[in-house]
Amino acid sequence: MVALRGVWQHEEAAPDIGGLARYLLGIGLLLAGLGAVAHLNYRWAFRQWMLRRETVWVYWTWLCGLAWLLFELLQVRTDHVPDFIDENLLVTAVLLALIVAYGYVADSFRTRRAQDHLLQQKMEAELTALKAQVNPHFLFNALNTIYNEAQRVDNGTVADLIQQLAGIMRFTLQESKQPLTSIENEFSFLEKYLALQRARLPQRDTLRVSTQLEWDGQPASIAPLLLIPFIENAYQYGISFVQPSYIDLQIAVENRRLRMRLANSIAPAAARLGLGTGIATARQRLALMYANRHQLDIQQTDDSFTISLALDL
Repeated sequence: MVALRGVWQHEEAAPDIGGLARYLLGIGLLLAGLGAVAHLNYRWAFRQWMLRRETVWVYWTWLCGLAWLLFELLQVRTDHVPDFIDENLLVTAVLLALIVAYGYVADSFRTRRAQDHLLQQKMEAELTALKAQVNPHFLFNALNTIYNEAQRVDNGTVADLIQQLAGIMRFTLQESKQPLTSIENEFSFLEKYLALQRARLPQRDTLRVSTQLEWDGQPASIAPLLLIPFIENAYQYGISFVQPSYIDLQIAVENRRLRMRLANSIAPAAARLGLGTGIATARQRLALMYANRHQLDIQQTDDSFTISLALDL
């Protein structure tokens, strides 16, 4: 009897394996829930509101509401016992700090991946350009020869177009190598491009092209060739010689803030082919070089395409 009693007592003192498993499972579920809340906060709140200057206050208001919700859940868990208020406040602060930290860390990784992807695209573009490179001095000499011949026969229109083309090539080859260029140089480049497009397009009542570039004269710089993909896209996909079409371009720089609105029709053939990759590349450049300093809105319908861009220079 004594021996049996000893064995029985030993079994009662054995650890509760089931209770430990339930405790660990509860911890795992808590961490999984916290991770899910942090990820959803990053996807639906941080990226939507925190990354835009004008909506930062919305994000912090949302965090205050989230903190209140977490605290109330902890209060329910402790049956609203007053002795647990301080502990629940501390736990709420820790959980909220983890959620906010997750947003910053996740966005840092996203930005790094975008930078690596953009760098890879840049290297591929440079390699492609090197493969197709023609000696620029030869091109400029050829253009000068054609320009002099046009002047010799008194063809001022052709001479002016050649001069515009030479300016575009010079800007593309020289200024594009710099990280920034002045607004004056960028506008001069765009005006030359628009002049060539005007000369290329026929005069028709069904074709309407309106362009307006304004600058208040204050010194400002911009990444070279940043706007041209949007404008090229409009001319490539918005012009039709069969049905009525239009392009409306307005660019204004005031107090070192650029605003652009570009609207164009979409030709039926362009709607079938798609809108190319130029805008996608421009969007990536904006995200990399003007993070939290720009707002890009693109609206597309079956027969129209509209771009609105606000950019702090």
